[in-house]
Amino acid sequence: MTKTQLEDSLQEFHDELHIPLLDAVNAVYKALPESKPEKLSDAVRLIQVSAVALEGIILSVERTESLREEQELIGEVTQLALSLAACKDELNDLLPNQFA
Repeated sequence: MTKTQLEDSLQEFHDELHIPLLDAVNAVYKALPESKPEKLSDAVRLIQVSAVALEGIILSVERTESLREEQELIGEVTQLALSLAACKDELNDLLPNQFA
């Protein structure tokens, strides 16, 4: 994978998965009680798909020696991973409240 391909993959990840995930997490908070289970399910599904996609990007970086030293790109991947972890934590916090 080249640096340009990685940048393209990160942009695609951001546009197609990360932004929709953030929107889905926000939708859970804004949802009326009767639609909250569906919104929560949508957000959990998106976080699962996003995690698999980001894992693929990380594996590509690890396999490509020339990318291992690209600190800016590694930083971007790290920030996306941290964002996914934060979304997961927020959704986990909502799960017990969902059934209360």
